[in-house]
Amino acid sequence: MAQSVGYLMAAASLLLGILHDSTGSWTLPLVVLVALGAAMAAAGYGAGRNRLVRCSAR
Repeated sequence: MAQSVGYLMAAASLLLGILHDSTGSWTLPLVVLVALGAAMAAAGYGAGRNRLVRCSAR
C-alpha cells in the first residue's frame, strides 16, 4: 500500500511539473492541487459520517 501511494505521488508530481513547464506559471498546477484537495476533503467527510448500514434482506 505504501509503495503504491508513493508511486502515485511521484506520478502526480511529474504531471504537475509538466503542467508547470507547459504554462510557465505555478498558478494552474496550484489550482489543480486545491481542487483535488477539496474533492478529497468532500469524499473524506462523506466517508467519515456516523451512519448505520442496515440490511433489508431479513
